[in-house]
Amino acid sequence: MNIRISITEPIIRTWYFLTGFAGIGMVGYLTVQHLVNALNCRRVGFIEMPKEPPFSAYVVNTNILSTPGEIYHCLDPGFTISVIHWDGDFMTRYAHDVVRTIAHWVYINGFREAILFGGLDNRLRSDGNDLLRVTVTSAYRDKFSLSGVRLMELNYAMVGPLALLMNEFERLNVPAIAILPYAEPFRADPNAAIVAIQFLKELTGVEIDVSRLRELADMIDKELKELQESAKRREGPPHYI
Repeated sequence: MNIRISITEPIIRTWYFLTGFAGIGMVGYLTVQHLVNALNCRRVGFIEMPKEPPFSAYVVNTNILSTPGEIYHCLDPGFTISVIHWDGDFMTRYAHDVVRTIAHWVYINGFREAILFGGLDNRLRSDGNDLLRVTVTSAYRDKFSLSGVRLMELNYAMVGPLALLMNEFERLNVPAIAILPYAEPFRADPNAAIVAIQFLKELTGVEIDVSRLRELADMIDKELKELQESAKRREGPPHYI
């Protein structure tokens, strides 16, 4: 498939490339979408896909109509962020082509560092105080200190587009790190996205307001409690024979 990245405005600072996908807990997607809004990033390009998902909506905000694949730039922190909306079946079928195009674009444009976001199934967490793990490419390990960082356990595996992108960055010798907070495996987990953003601050020093994510987390928790209470009411009192 012929995937193309079309840039409509110049990217002034090719410092950090960031992305994430709709995987476990929707962590990657929630994180990058929040960053675009919280940092008032400008859309500077599109990821053009011949067989893109047939969706169009106001997703980031009501000022611009979102397309399935977009590139945003935040000048002050030097973040360039790619966002894939509505990946679903499309990314299952065409992830290799999309990811390879993104990876080579990052490499050709000489980004200093790539930061990826995903989620780990929280049922794998052995310590309740353990919030996240990371994986890094060899080039990242050679360039940056890993002191105080907990790497993903031996023989555990990332899956999906995030894994494909890390593989491409490893082959291209791009310094890349994947931030993987433990997350709820069967629903969106804004709290895990907050953990990822807090770790991003440790890496870059960039302060990011997460109040909208906290509001979303509270709303989801409220809905879950209402569903649980509704289920209990339907069950009614115990029956005896």
